Amino acid sequence: MSEIFRFSLGIGVLVYFLIVIHLLRLRLLDLKYTLLWLGAGLFMAVLVIWPEPISLLVNALGITLPVNGVFTIFIALILIIVMTLTSIVSMQTKRIKRLVQQLALLEHRIRELEERGE
Repeated sequence: MSEIFRFSLGIGVLVYFLIVIHLLRLRLLDLKYTLLWLGAGLFMAVLVIWPEPISLLVNALGITLPVNGVFTIFIALILIIVMTLTSIVSMQTKRIKRLVQQLALLEHRIRELEERGE
């Protein structure tokens, strides 16, 4: 991996960290989700600082260019993040559905009590 490419990736990772921290300060990201993004950034930073494991992995997988290996690793990382966020959205959807049902039951109960009181 060329030094210019590593430097560019390093700048990109630094900007990435600054954006995540900025979103956390503005409270646009919840802390538990910020840890996921910071973990991904830390993984990227380690790969930029020590690219040798990428070369070993790329050679072991039979990929001819290290850049293709970098893209493959980042695509896998993005897939892991998307799957994690999808599971979070699924859990939140179930919770919202349950809360809406409970609210409907409570509203029905209130209407019944109001009708009895009149």
